[in-house]
Amino acid sequence: MRRPELLVIDLDGTLLDPLGAVSDQNREALERADVEALEIIIATGRALSECCHVLDNIGYQGSLISASGALLVAAKDGETLDRRTIDPVLVEPVVEAIHSGQAPALVLKDRHVAGIDYIIVGEHDTHPVSDWWFEKTGATWCRVDRLENDPWPEATVRVGAVGTPEEFTPVVSKLQQSHGSQLLARHWEAVTSSAHAGEVIHLLEVFHPEADKWTMVRSYCRTQGLNASQTVAVGDGLNDVQLIEQSGLGVAMENADDRVLAVADLVTESNHQHGVASLIHGLLDRRIELNRAGS
Repeated sequence: MRRPELLVIDLDGTLLDPLGAVSDQNREALERADVEALEIIIATGRALSECCHVLDNIGYQGSLISASGALLVAAKDGETLDRRTIDPVLVEPVVEAIHSGQAPALVLKDRHVAGIDYIIVGEHDTHPVSDWWFEKTGATWCRVDRLENDPWPEATVRVGAVGTPEEFTPVVSKLQQSHGSQLLARHWEAVTSSAHAGEVIHLLEVFHPEADKWTMVRSYCRTQGLNASQTVAVGDGLNDVQLIEQSGLGVAMENADDRVLAVADLVTESNHQHGVASLIHGLLDRRIELNRAGS
């Protein structure tokens, strides 16, 4: 049985339990993986500053795939190693579409360049969930009334907003019709935010069309001399679909989105049952093996 060359682990809904913490079981499994030289990379929709407390908690100092694959950064010092930025010309229609729904645009930056996480564009009040998230994570931001006042137009890795599916469905449809080949636009439930708010909260996310966790995993593997087909990946959300589908072994959490479950090779226990720990022990004990031989 072959061990993977790399294990890719999502954070929210996967490594983190429903309260956003790493369980003792998952932490002990990560420690075992380190001792037994199973290489791991974290791949998350969060920016580095939004998860550094989690990474510190597990002693993680490797590379981090962040912003759903738009950035590859060094967790230790925040240096940008690779990125997929949005053409500034395309940011404008995205911001306009968001403003049509009476929401401010949350423009995520390459912090290594900008020195800040978000530019909030527009005069509309931020969603209470956004306020809670910034306070919880310590993500940094500044506000500008108009996009032309953005000091770092070349460093945008994501444009987003917080709201409801009813608000964002027409926005995504409009962007797909007008810029479908130039942008990746989607909206999906933010499980952690929904739990906090007590109602369904969706994130609107717009990226460079090649900003994806799997694309960045392949890029990382090329630079590290790893075979991407020998990768195991585990996740639960919409931004994990291509990663789970394309990895040598794609693993869905039991609590995963149906679209993730549909493409997974294997399902592990839910995030409140320490499913990541079960997967790691299964790989190290050679009870779980890769499906694809690779080359």
